[in-house]
Amino acid sequence: MAFNKHKKTRSTKKSQRFPKRNSPEWKGPIVDYKEVELLRKFMTSSSKMMSRKRAGTTTREQEAVKLAIKYARYMALVPYRGI
Repeated sequence: MAFNKHKKTRSTKKSQRFPKRNSPEWKGPIVDYKEVELLRKFMTSSSKMMSRKRAGTTTREQEAVKLAIKYARYMALVPYRGI
C-alpha cells in the first residue's frame, strides 16, 4: 500500500450553503421564517434541527436557520414535534 507521508494537512475550506445570500448585495436575512420548504430541509423527520456538519452550513448560516425555525415554530408554520 502506498502512503503519502508528505501530505499531512487537510483542506480547511468550508463550502457555504447560501453563498449568494451571504454577499453584501443581499438585502434581508440569510434565511427567512416564511420559507417553510427550505426550513424543512434542515430538520429531521422528528422535527429536530440537523447538526451543522450534517446540514453543511457555516456557523453564521446555522444561527440564521436556528432563529428562522424558532420563529416559524412560534408562528405555527413548522411543528414542534414530528408525528
